[in-house]
Amino acid sequence: MTTASSTGAGPQPAGLLDGSIATVAGNGVAGFISDGGHGALTRTHYPHGVAVDKNGNLFIADRYNHRVRKVTPNGNITTVAGDGTAGYISDGGPALATRLHYPADVALDDAGNLYIADTNNHRVRKVTPNGIITTVAGNGEAGYISDGGPALATRLHYPHALTVDRSGNLFISDYGNHRVRKVGPNGIITTVAGNGTAGYISDGGPAISTRLYYPMGLVADGEGSLYIADRHNHRIRKVTPNGIITTVAGNGTAGYISDGGPALGTRLHYPWGLALDEAGSLYIGDGHNHRIRKVTSDGIITTVAGNGQAGYVDDGGPAAGTRLYHPYGIALDRAGNLYIADSHNHRVRGVTAVAQMTPPPPPAADLYGEVVSPYRVQREQEFDLGARIRNRGPNPADGQYVTVVLNLADGLVGGPGTSGRRLTRTFSAQQLLSQQGTLDGVFRVTAPASTPPGTYLSTLEIQYGGDLNLKDNAYTLPVTIVVPDPVADETALTIFQDTVPQVAPGQQTVLNLRYTSAAGQPVNPGTIVQRFTAPTGFLFTGRPTYAYYETIHGVISGDLTHSVLDGGRTLLVTANPHVNTTTSDTGSVIYTLPVQARADAVPGRYDNGSASVGRHTPVQLSGVISGTAQDETALRVVQESVPSATPGQHTTFNLELRSLGSQPVNPGTIEQRLTAPTGFAFTGSASYGYYFVTPYVTGNLDARLEDSDRTLVISSNPHLNTGTTDKTALIYTIGIRALPNATPGARHDDGQAVIGRLAPIPLSAQVL
Repeated sequence: MTTASSTGAGPQPAGLLDGSIATVAGNGVAGFISDGGHGALTRTHYPHGVAVDKNGNLFIADRYNHRVRKVTPNGNITTVAGDGTAGYISDGGPALATRLHYPADVALDDAGNLYIADTNNHRVRKVTPNGIITTVAGNGEAGYISDGGPALATRLHYPHALTVDRSGNLFISDYGNHRVRKVGPNGIITTVAGNGTAGYISDGGPAISTRLYYPMGLVADGEGSLYIADRHNHRIRKVTPNGIITTVAGNGTAGYISDGGPALGTRLHYPWGLALDEAGSLYIGDGHNHRIRKVTSDGIITTVAGNGQAGYVDDGGPAAGTRLYHPYGIALDRAGNLYIADSHNHRVRGVTAVAQMTPPPPPAADLYGEVVSPYRVQREQEFDLGARIRNRGPNPADGQYVTVVLNLADGLVGGPGTSGRRLTRTFSAQQLLSQQGTLDGVFRVTAPASTPPGTYLSTLEIQYGGDLNLKDNAYTLPVTIVVPDPVADETALTIFQDTVPQVAPGQQTVLNLRYTSAAGQPVNPGTIVQRFTAPTGFLFTGRPTYAYYETIHGVISGDLTHSVLDGGRTLLVTANPHVNTTTSDTGSVIYTLPVQARADAVPGRYDNGSASVGRHTPVQLSGVISGTAQDETALRVVQESVPSATPGQHTTFNLELRSLGSQPVNPGTIEQRLTAPTGFAFTGSASYGYYFVTPYVTGNLDARLEDSDRTLVISSNPHLNTGTTDKTALIYTIGIRALPNATPGARHDDGQAVIGRLAPIPLSAQVL
């Protein structure tokens, strides 16, 4: 956003109390409908950056719509740049007729020029007040060349955020280069922060000599200082006019502790957007904490929007009590209204007079419940129902002040030692430490044989007293009871191909089949022969597996008994594809069948494979041979978060995998070896997720432990951008633990991740 003060109020509705939240753009459904109507009635698609001009017009980087939208003060929305198609055509023409590629941020100067971080085009574009678009920085090639020359001739690497200061200098978060660049009015580009190496060294020295780690949001104040959301360092940094860098918020550890104390002593979690009000208070889009934080001029941090739980609650109430879902860009208008790119809610929200509101006092202990409720169960089958209570506040919570009350629906009964339909539990003599452990408010419940099939609604209330605070303390827990007598016939199954493999000749991948039943019907056909024929150009390579992902016990998986025939063209599996017969096979079962594209395969889509499951009607199998996918050497891998744990404690960290230039990467199944930093060992848990697609695609990784758990070996296909289900980035979530004899306070950077033929990526961890 820009620091230029707006002389007008934006589209925030009038008549709301200070600190109230309302939607000004987006109806919560991802997509694009049309322009010309009210902003709150149309669709946006992962909005990221926002800015407000001096007349109160709100500009939105509507990222996945490849557009920049404008909402006038009366709420009318139009497009001002981008035709909705991802790509790049040229400059010099109407901004409405050109293409953008995942624009991530917008900024404005005092002359009314609009600047766009055209992220995947590796450019910064400028739209003049008469609607003509040009490039002002970046030649369209990802990378870094040098500084001191024309900004148009150099390279940028996924520019993500922008701001313009009062002197007309344009600042760019050169995300992939781990730098912040400045383009002066003369068009010359220089670096003002970051030496190009990802990481964190220290504060107090020259900003151009230190490290940044995927810098994001920017804002400049009237004194010439620049604030940087140092995203993967979980800090907000400040660069003074003489070039010295310091931290003003965040202690470098991802998470949330509390509000009301020094901003330097608290935690942030992937901060994104920044804004400043006229009193000098700094606002932070604390993305993964699902909050907007405010740091006053005396360095105290509070929350002004979001209660820390991802989601959406109705508008009109206090912003501090509602839910946000990955809030990213933020901006202020002249009236002190704050605008939030509530990205995963596909909305832009406004908070009325946020600069004047008094944030609610932080609780001594901030508790929340994690609901445990199975989707469907059978009669005469025990299951868990209730909630686990956690503490994210600064102080421990005394369990004597917490009581869980579960009111069972008529038709459900409690387990041994309980009576009646009202089940209670109090936690006397228990202490719930901040960020550690849980209070177990989960009960064993059964549906007797006399319970008719159907959905039963129980209610859960978490009662608390003393100086405790609890978010969302009342829940409705639906459970669907199904008839326990299974159908002993595979024809009652619904079978379909869950993923269509797409690989280049010679590469390996998997083909997934999903077996499910209508309305949770139990199906138990017994052991049957299942014959799979590969599509043209593909061969089965053996070791097929099954997995149930929807059970109350977590993932239940194993190998399938099989044989490969006809040189790999045919796969025979002998197994029982049962579903919904116990708590360990609820939902659906996924077959994962490894396949490989023949070296001489001709590119194209082939739909002539088949799955013959016993007497079930054969199911068509498809595959795509692509000649364009790259191998793992085209991947870029970073450690997204640095884990921290006390000796003996378990935690997790993330690895982010992207491809250079967002090109398709499909290396097939490769070995990936992770070595833990000193003082740590792996727990064996490893999962993956594609979080830039809707719905998310997630699952467990095939992993094993070696070397006394110091080494984790993953066998998987880290494919990217090969279709609609693996776009943009792949995230690995890896379980790790601090060894009991680990030295407290030590940070070790000697771990590494080796992804196939890629050079090792360093891994770090902190012992608390």
